Amino acid sequence: MKPIDDIDIRLLKLFLVIADSGGFSAAQYQLNMHQSSISKKMSDLETRLGMTLCQRGRGGFHLTNDGLKVYEISKELFLHINDFQEKINDIRTVSSGSINLGLTDNLATNRDCHIQSAISTFCRTYSKVNINTKIYDTSLIEKNLLENNLDIGVTSPEVFKNGLQYIYLFNEQQFLYCSPSHPILAIKRTATIDDILNHPVVDRGLAHNVTPLSYANDDLYKSKTTSMEATAHMILSGYFIGYLPEHYARIWVDRGEMVKISTVDGLEYNPNFYLTMNDQNDLSCAAKALVAAITNAHDINENTDLEYLLNKVSE
Repeated sequence: MKPIDDIDIRLLKLFLVIADSGGFSAAQYQLNMHQSSISKKMSDLETRLGMTLCQRGRGGFHLTNDGLKVYEISKELFLHINDFQEKINDIRTVSSGSINLGLTDNLATNRDCHIQSAISTFCRTYSKVNINTKIYDTSLIEKNLLENNLDIGVTSPEVFKNGLQYIYLFNEQQFLYCSPSHPILAIKRTATIDDILNHPVVDRGLAHNVTPLSYANDDLYKSKTTSMEATAHMILSGYFIGYLPEHYARIWVDRGEMVKISTVDGLEYNPNFYLTMNDQNDLSCAAKALVAAITNAHDINENTDLEYLLNKVSE
């Protein structure tokens, strides 16, 4: 037999309709063909395969043993063809379009953050997909996710919001910093919470408590902000004490423009960062692929809630 070509595919599809219909007469309505044309095409298929697939005549229609075998493998063939077509459609969808990604600020210098690596992996495979990236504070990312203005977010929430799915990625250490001329440094011992709160503090500008200091007393702050950049400016002014990620503050510490304050236990602040999505939305194929790249880059344990999500990505 010659290699299978388009003609054989069409004839095998016709054969399946005939077999499922129970004969030529019933199949002609589904195929919109005259019975004589159907019979001719079946004969052509049997000639091409070199075997008799069915018996037809006064005894009625039935498949031969060879016909039964061809029927089963033909069904399997078309299942594979359908699966192939679905995957092609997925690739076509993933290979174009846009993803709206929201990130909290100043993650690039965190060595445990591998968002850059994930984006690199994704873009090498899906170079035609546009990634539109916004830098927002966590509450604004969450708001935009719930309003479907963002597809994916990386957030650092203290309180999980209903309607969102959070998957842990990494964390960071934040310490209290001040300028080298700040009077807090005149204390010749480890600073306590009361020592810190005797001075102006810049803290996170959210509706709920975030840092250990805001839990201790939320009435003494002279400044609040949701931006690490703004916090750095306030600390560098020489007037304020505030929390910054160690990896972010290092540039000013190395320059001698900022000092880490040695504090007692209870002032540690180690926020976690989460891959965040609207749990009511079915992500696009492109967004699913980026989610997979991000989670793989951070070695997420598949025993977490991510197992369901990764299954969706591979569907």
